[in-house]
Amino acid sequence: MVKKTAPFGREILITVFLIFLLSTLCVKKVKDLKIMAQDSISQKNEQIIQEALAVYRGDNEGRCPIKLAELKGTYLDNFPVNYTQGIPSNKVKEGASYKEAFDGTGGWIYINNKQDKDYCEIFPNIKK
Repeated sequence: MVKKTAPFGREILITVFLIFLLSTLCVKKVKDLKIMAQDSISQKNEQIIQEALAVYRGDNEGRCPIKLAELKGTYLDNFPVNYTQGIPSNKVKEGASYKEAFDGTGGWIYINNKQDKDYCEIFPNIKK
């Protein structure tokens, strides 16, 4: 006569552990994919601002706007969001030098040189 036995406790624990391990790995992968998607969106949004700057400069004899807010309305409806480093923000920090502008709080940095009206750049405000 064959005696039926209940599943062993060790087998149940191993099964539960494997399910937990696989679910943890899946959650981490989903988070990584989300970060990659946000970085890609941020890069595209940076290109949108750069293109608006180029059009502005084309309309204004190569001159850069003094404030990036001059792009709003005609060239941009709103500033696109920068998701870099998980800090979604569309605020713009303006400055004349890199040292005074970058603080890693998210959003965008607009660098314009008031002595050289033809120089301006946009960067994500990230920690380096």
